[in-house]
Amino acid sequence: MNASSLSCLSPLQRRKRTAILDGAKAVFLNHGFGQGTMDDVAAAAGVGKQTVYRHFKSKEALFDGLVRSMCAQVGELLASAQGMQSDGSPEGELRELGWVLAQSLIAPDFLRLYRAIVAEAERLPELGLVFYENGAKVVRAVAADILRKRFDGATAALRAATFVNLVLGDAYLELSIGFEVPDVEARFARQIDEAVAAALR
Repeated sequence: MNASSLSCLSPLQRRKRTAILDGAKAVFLNHGFGQGTMDDVAAAAGVGKQTVYRHFKSKEALFDGLVRSMCAQVGELLASAQGMQSDGSPEGELRELGWVLAQSLIAPDFLRLYRAIVAEAERLPELGLVFYENGAKVVRAVAADILRKRFDGATAALRAATFVNLVLGDAYLELSIGFEVPDVEARFARQIDEAVAAALR
């Protein structure tokens, strides 16, 4: 459902849709997409199963909606944080972006979302595309906007991709596959320092 369709919903319908997405988050992120059912989601949301189907025609469509909703939350964080804490320099803006990105994606729900998408990637490759288009691509675009203050468009885009990869680095990989990362903030601080330096070098 796109933004214009959402705007046509009544306040009650919006509340029910939000409850359904919250229920889907509880079910799919804790039990996995394959194990969770629409009955489970309806129970977690406190609505009837037919209400779930009125908003989302299938379990796959519901998971798609959940991915878009959670990516939108990260996008809102990026938009609200952009330039607020920095000195306005590319270095300061990239550092702020790096911290917002890292802190968002290592939150337990976002780690579970990533694992769920990877688990279903072969069977439902379109979910990976949704996650990329509404997540990684958005973050890279924000980084590229910052880097265009110093570089041409093509160089900014290339360095933005490198920046995001370096921010997440091995620490995110370890967390996403269930390893415990000691001193996680210090690890990300080092990765963000390296990412900023490499992007502006």
